[in-house]
Amino acid sequence: MRQLWPFVLGSVALGLDAYVIAGLLPAIAPSLGTREATVGLGVAAFTGSYAISGPLLAGLAGQRPRRSLVAALLVFAVANLITALSPTAGVFLGSRVAAGAAAGVYSPLSSAVAAELVAHDYRGRALALVLAGLAVGTVFGVPVGLALAQQWGWRAAILLIVGIGGAALAGVALHGGELPAIPASGPVERLRSITRPKNLLTVTVTLLTGVASLGLYTYLTVVLSAGSLASHQSMGIWVWGIGGAVGAFGIGRLVDRCDPLRLSAFILAGLTFALIGMTQDQVPGIVVASLFTWGLCGWASLAPQQKTLLQANPTDGATAVAANASANYLGSALGATIGSLLVAAHVTPAVLCGSAAAVAALALLCQIIRQQMNSNA
Repeated sequence: MRQLWPFVLGSVALGLDAYVIAGLLPAIAPSLGTREATVGLGVAAFTGSYAISGPLLAGLAGQRPRRSLVAALLVFAVANLITALSPTAGVFLGSRVAAGAAAGVYSPLSSAVAAELVAHDYRGRALALVLAGLAVGTVFGVPVGLALAQQWGWRAAILLIVGIGGAALAGVALHGGELPAIPASGPVERLRSITRPKNLLTVTVTLLTGVASLGLYTYLTVVLSAGSLASHQSMGIWVWGIGGAVGAFGIGRLVDRCDPLRLSAFILAGLTFALIGMTQDQVPGIVVASLFTWGLCGWASLAPQQKTLLQANPTDGATAVAANASANYLGSALGATIGSLLVAAHVTPAVLCGSAAAVAALALLCQIIRQQMNSNA
């Protein structure tokens, strides 16, 4: 498991890049001469590009994994450097697209390679460890990025991402031993694989979970602005992130020991109740508990879904993992876009959270249907 550190570090950079923008909206918008809702679309640009590039390039990237991972991290670092130097909103959004495309290649491929580098009984833990890097990037990276932004401006926070991505690039390039090629079928076969009913339903659950959890997180500062934690927003971000770290690091052993379908249903139920709890924004105890549970369940949801897809698609691991990762980030992009419209319409934080809870409940329903399909097979 120790040999996985470069892949985890790359995930830390991705997690920070995807979500630090959420906390920097008030600082970025005036410096680029635009609105917060427009800057929020930078999250949608990153995650949307991520969602498209992964499945399209999964097969080609998996043939030469080391070269593909190095190239993806190089493009990622350069794109973030352009973000840090952006003079206008247009350049900012364009660089977000490029960074997201590189992340879309790196993230699913690094997870698939990590799963192949360890014994079969440790695959769940390997997947969870790499995915935990995303949570660490949010838990520690986002608050650190915000602190850097307060001291030296928001561009310093983006340069932090460049530095972490560069360290991951060096680690992957210098990684000892051969990296296993990841099996993948041709484009037509990949499309058929993804659209099989069980696979499609699993990916749909991940998509809806991304809309509910990560989409709402994009506007966490907005959610906290009018409630009992309005003057403690940084603490709220930490509580959410610590819950995410607990979920991401703790889920690995459960994935290896439990039925991933049942585990996912339990996690989604917890997420739904947590988002309902966020509507009670005047009761600090409920808000804090809901933030922790929201982060925990949101980040714990990914590994069981990946395990389900890998089990169902043993000869096409690259496509399975890429489809799930893309669904997660596409959900985040959709959630960020919908959230931008709602924020622009001046809806209350309770409406934002209630809408996310409804989407999470729909994801739970789809997961129950998926579980029933498996039982009937």
